[in-house]
Amino acid sequence: MVQRSLVTVLAALGGILVILGGILGFLLSFGPRVGPRFDGSINAAVFGVLAIIFGLVILVYSGFTHLRGAERNLTGGVVLVVLGVVTWIVVGGWVLVAVGSFLAVVAGLVLLAQLLLDNPRVSGTQPV
Repeated sequence: MVQRSLVTVLAALGGILVILGGILGFLLSFGPRVGPRFDGSINAAVFGVLAIIFGLVILVYSGFTHLRGAERNLTGGVVLVVLGVVTWIVVGGWVLVAVGSFLAVVAGLVLLAQLLLDNPRVSGTQPV
């Protein structure tokens, strides 16, 4: 049970950092520049919105992995790893986003390791 709370805290912290990184990166992109460069602001706005969306999804999955049973947590662990990697690749240029997505990947790996070590017969699907 301690590992589940660790996974929840790591994933929630990662999601919060991704959201904060998206907001700060978006706001700091409107700083003073030399010459007119509107395309950089548009790119930063798009990346900021994507980071906020990814952060919210990571937060939602951190709650789901804490509340679900062991059979469904395996899927939640894989989803956390995939979300963290995709976030890192797409909008990982900002430091807070990169750290948050790394924490989401670590949380997913800890959850997968915990489930596979505790119950090696856990499968990704439920019996019919």
